[in-house]
Amino acid sequence: MLEFQKNKAQHFRETGHDHSDTLLRRSLEVRSKLEEFQPIRTDARVLEVGSGAHGLIFFFGGLGIGVDPLAHHYVSLFPDWQRRVATVSAYGEALPFPDNSFAVVLSDDVVDYAEHPALIVAEMARVLAPSGMLYFTVNICHPVWNVLSKLCQVEDFHTTHISLGRARRFFRDLPLRIVWQTHNIAENRAASRKRPERRFRAWVKSIFYYKARLEIVAIRE
Repeated sequence: MLEFQKNKAQHFRETGHDHSDTLLRRSLEVRSKLEEFQPIRTDARVLEVGSGAHGLIFFFGGLGIGVDPLAHHYVSLFPDWQRRVATVSAYGEALPFPDNSFAVVLSDDVVDYAEHPALIVAEMARVLAPSGMLYFTVNICHPVWNVLSKLCQVEDFHTTHISLGRARRFFRDLPLRIVWQTHNIAENRAASRKRPERRFRAWVKSIFYYKARLEIVAIRE
């Protein structure tokens, strides 16, 4: 992952590419979705777990903190927006914050890159204050892909292929009330049939969904 991001940063420097507008638009979309359920104060403490090279936190507003194991590298690779908020090099499985620390916790397409995704979700619930909001997304795949990844190389950065059912189970027994969720499995399957891949591969993905998206908003009880 680090080498991939280094190459991306080099490409940005060579081409003068700046996708700050895209980051801003995406962050505002997420903030607007959360504010459908309750307002977010301008001084709210906001944490993004897995803030990465270009996470939501850099344009989300509030008193933001980003956590990522490679945060210290990203500050120098992508300085224009990384320095907009404080970032901490740490793992989501052991967040370096006390209980009930944040009004908003964000996790956008992160936990399937980790060894223990359920533990990350539990840690996010722990640091979220009562009545605080969690925004969570993850790429989801049919269970068959997790089996295949153990039998042969699946060429992406994902550590584990998480199914819809497994992702929902992450929230079981946690003090979180899911107030909204959606996924795009049907659209993902339809799009697979139209991709210019080998016919058999496209057919397989149209049946066994691959890299669909689950999106959840939850409130800490």
